Amino acid sequence: MVGSGAPRGRARRATRTRTGAVVLLTTGALLLPSPALAQPAGPAVPPDPTAPTGVSQLDPAHAVMPPAGLPPAAPVAAGVAPVSYAPGARDALGARQARSESPLRLVAVTWAGPAPDAVSLRSTDAAGRWGTWTNLDPAGSEREDVPPTGGPVRGGTDPIWVGDRTGVEVRAMRAGQPVTDQVQVVRIDPGVGSNDQAIGAMGSARGPATPKYVTRAQWGADESKMTWPPQTTPAVRAVTIHHTSESNDYSPADSPGIVRAIFAYHSESQGWGDIGYNALVDKYGTIFEGRAGGLDRNVTAAHAGGFNRETFGIAMMGNYQGTPATPAAMASTAALAAWKLGGLYRDPRQQVQLTSNGGGTSRFPKGQSTTVPALFAHRDVGRTSCPGDAAYAQMEPLRVKVQELIAGAAADVRTAWSADRDALGEPTRVESPTVDGTGRRTDFERGSVVWSPRTGAWPVTGAIAEHWRGAGAEGSPLGYPTSAEYDVPTGRQQNFEHGALTWTRGSGTVAAPA
Repeated sequence: MVGSGAPRGRARRATRTRTGAVVLLTTGALLLPSPALAQPAGPAVPPDPTAPTGVSQLDPAHAVMPPAGLPPAAPVAAGVAPVSYAPGARDALGARQARSESPLRLVAVTWAGPAPDAVSLRSTDAAGRWGTWTNLDPAGSEREDVPPTGGPVRGGTDPIWVGDRTGVEVRAMRAGQPVTDQVQVVRIDPGVGSNDQAIGAMGSARGPATPKYVTRAQWGADESKMTWPPQTTPAVRAVTIHHTSESNDYSPADSPGIVRAIFAYHSESQGWGDIGYNALVDKYGTIFEGRAGGLDRNVTAAHAGGFNRETFGIAMMGNYQGTPATPAAMASTAALAAWKLGGLYRDPRQQVQLTSNGGGTSRFPKGQSTTVPALFAHRDVGRTSCPGDAAYAQMEPLRVKVQELIAGAAADVRTAWSADRDALGEPTRVESPTVDGTGRRTDFERGSVVWSPRTGAWPVTGAIAEHWRGAGAEGSPLGYPTSAEYDVPTGRQQNFEHGALTWTRGSGTVAAPA
């Protein structure tokens, strides 16, 4: 069944479900999920005649999907430019002012060479008075994953949103001495997107519980800046929670511009080739697609240095050091995390072991392992305050909410996977609607499990799966699978709604009478 479709080495026996479909029961130990996600053993889930059409592993209300009716925006060319220091006296810690004739919008502090030990920044209010100092964390990335940019890559802090303000004051320290002259304030201009007002209205009005998302095309990503093509990791084992550090003083219509500015800063100034986070959630509950490659896939991002390969990064937009994340942001973050972890059959409290790849802000050297919950905060693995003290205190309530959403969902595909987990491997794509929209499907390392209310959930693997997918999968004339593979005198066979596929060593996979 794996690869050529040849039988695997474990003993099997055939039985039939109440629908008459042939099922292969496998003897021997099975690797099951954690107890909180484990389901009664069984190789396939027959249809439930009492279930309404469309029942899925996750409630459709919590399925992430782009908002309907919002067209792609014209790409917006956000830019990164230095801001000159103003002449004048400095304080005892070497603080310097940087001013611009235009609104600064999103700013960051960058440097070449060794990083400062500490960087802080403050801006003026509407009356021109200086606000309080904000400590800026360094932006960390898994450097070996970033292709050469052809020039030196500058270090830098996380960006901070200052909106229409035109003046900031910055100070940087190293070994107890001011090094402000060695750092550069940069302004990241987000531009104006054709969908900004529509996205803003959607975010503030739609309610936090429905995690539809704004696509890269809809928020106006300039894909010419994307120089790091999507890379995938074999499995996503955990979700990492971040904040983006900037001010919480922004309107719903500002949010798309903030995302564009972070994209420009990460991809160009930091040399990452794309935005660091897989997804971003603003304080109004709007979810934005981040790193290219698909939210439903196991895309490697650049959000938690050393631990990017097996994690999915969600950034709450704002600074949550002293202020808790809003209920709308928490609700959408919970729904998105539940969709990702639940669709990959993970428990948010499940302890997972991750191995550091080094680099960035990692607290662990390359090759060292650590154990964290499957829903954890950036500071659990990085030398950073992210996602802020107030948001960190919200992590356990967030896990509780995510587990509630997962536990309240149906589990057909997950149950079938649990029975054949060693053969299928780990999920490589979040459970998603099938091509015809009537069922659910999850792809794994060595096959797929497909469910519909008519047929139940069945694994499809090996050469038979390749032939079926090539014909259009569940949208093909064969329809959905109605059995697992089973032995026939000439090789292996699997039944579908409108026929069967048979594999033989001499002839490969061919259609056969059901």
